[in-house]
Amino acid sequence: MNETKAKEATTLQKKKNSISKGKLKKTIKNVLCRPDPVFWPEVTEDEGQRLESALKKHKIAVPEFKKPHWKELKLIPKEKRPKPPKLKKVEGLLLGIRECTDAVQTGECSAIIIEAKVNPRMIVQPILELCTTKDVTVLCLSDLRKITAANFGTPTSCLGIKRNTLLDTKKEILEIAKNHPRPEQSNEQKKLNNSIEEKMDIENVETREESNVCDGTTTFQFLYRTSKKNRVFVPTALENVSSKPTRRFIGQDFIEFSDKPDLKNSKAFMRMLVKKFANNPDRVKKK
Repeated sequence: MNETKAKEATTLQKKKNSISKGKLKKTIKNVLCRPDPVFWPEVTEDEGQRLESALKKHKIAVPEFKKPHWKELKLIPKEKRPKPPKLKKVEGLLLGIRECTDAVQTGECSAIIIEAKVNPRMIVQPILELCTTKDVTVLCLSDLRKITAANFGTPTSCLGIKRNTLLDTKKEILEIAKNHPRPEQSNEQKKLNNSIEEKMDIENVETREESNVCDGTTTFQFLYRTSKKNRVFVPTALENVSSKPTRRFIGQDFIEFSDKPDLKNSKAFMRMLVKKFANNPDRVKKK
């Protein structure tokens, strides 16, 4: 008995350690990717230190705030719970992706720094493309969230600088940006961008003309029913449509089954079923 138990134990150990020799399942996954290379001007360590020292010049005093544990916090009423102190905002700094995008669109932003370790990069992709079209200098700095949290009290993946403010940091960014030039656009891309901008301008002009005609007020036409039997609104597309549905296919070779019974007619459908089962030779008959 002991010998058989020892053999079973050895076999079990072998089974656990053995690798399964099953077939690997090959699967196809959909992946979104861009055919053109993405402009990603990531700075070196020396350049990063230069940027960090330029930002440290505008450092604010960040007061320490330790949030109490929930066990203590739940005993305090909501009105009396301690809140983090309000931070003093540096004039000329734009914190956050939304604030930076709005400033770039309006032309109030002169330079932008983006977190180099952001994952996925699709988060900051729109602002990068917007900066290339609006000709705003962009740099990617690693550990930007830590730097902004230590110097300005708020961690952010996108830091912008307004026009005519913080000239020393802007000068440093422009000097570093010379080492990371943008790739030149091809003629096809330039034509495409110009056509898109022209279309946008035409649409804006048309909307402005329409608003000027209305003198800033929009008129709405309301329809009222005179009786419950009549419809208020009759679509124009339904006038030309025939009541009988057509079974014709255009541009295809097909076989039309005209004698096919209508499934909506329950009597015809039941007759067809009874006839089908009655003529079946393999049907099991009751004795």
